[in-house]
Amino acid sequence: METQADDNFLLAVRTELRRARDKFPNSNLVLAALAEEVGELAQAMLKRRAGRMTDEDVWNEAVQVATMALRCAVEGDPSFNLVEYREPGA
Repeated sequence: METQADDNFLLAVRTELRRARDKFPNSNLVLAALAEEVGELAQAMLKRRAGRMTDEDVWNEAVQVATMALRCAVEGDPSFNLVEYREPGA
């Protein structure tokens, strides 16, 4: 069941997506950016619990995580294609 909060969050992601693509049109390192944003979201949640950040701070970090996850899913990350992965022992 979708809520108004869901709609507001998705609208915020769309807005952030436009801003992020304007600022960083290349999709290199979007996976690294996603990992960084996840860490920032975790910190914001811990700091909110301690009273040092707000619900709005957590919301904004979550929007950035969703934005970078969307970019990873839609655009991929060509910088990770530069490293050849091998199974251990292969």
